[in-house]
Amino acid sequence: MKRNLFSDILSAAETVAVYGPEALLDEQIIEAMLDTPSLPRAAEFMAIVGGFRALLGMGPAELIEIGLTESEAARIAVLQEVQRRSTRKPGEKICSPRAAGAYLIPKAHGLTEEVFGLVCLNAKGEVLADRILSKGTATACLISPREFYREALRYGATSALAWHNHPSGDPTPSREDMALTKRLRSAGESLGVPLADHIVVGENRWHSFRAAEGWDC
Repeated sequence: MKRNLFSDILSAAETVAVYGPEALLDEQIIEAMLDTPSLPRAAEFMAIVGGFRALLGMGPAELIEIGLTESEAARIAVLQEVQRRSTRKPGEKICSPRAAGAYLIPKAHGLTEEVFGLVCLNAKGEVLADRILSKGTATACLISPREFYREALRYGATSALAWHNHPSGDPTPSREDMALTKRLRSAGESLGVPLADHIVVGENRWHSFRAAEGWDC
């Protein structure tokens, strides 16, 4: 009779209770995210994904494509958001394009699809909120100025930083990026919440529209 390799492993709850969360196997963490707990299925999933680093960069559509249900993909998304929020430093300031690039490069690391984000800032440049507003394919995502500033106003932002990544690794802005930046700047001026910058993040590189177009001149 073939032996189940996971037959003698405790459940995630039992492992935490007896040994603490640091004793959890990667497969046990994923098992806790599944609709029906199954260590073999969790192990199969991790083998396909290639580990937590890759997992943290995957969007819901990608997760569903490799076999997760919508509810399971939503739980993974919660795990991803916890990781993102845990990297945010209290009182962190973004007062320059260089600071914006340094803040955003770790957030975009490993992402395999394009995402569009908003960082809400107060008058001192301190981060009030950090949100992913849109996720798209490997090459594009959609966002509207209305949606962008609706969220910025909800958090009481004095200024709003827009950013998105290029999964190709090349942060050179496209024509669409340039057009969107103009629309966001115009909408921000009308609403009294200026666009602090629009950063395009690549592989350890970034493009600042503020710096490139000389907004401070």
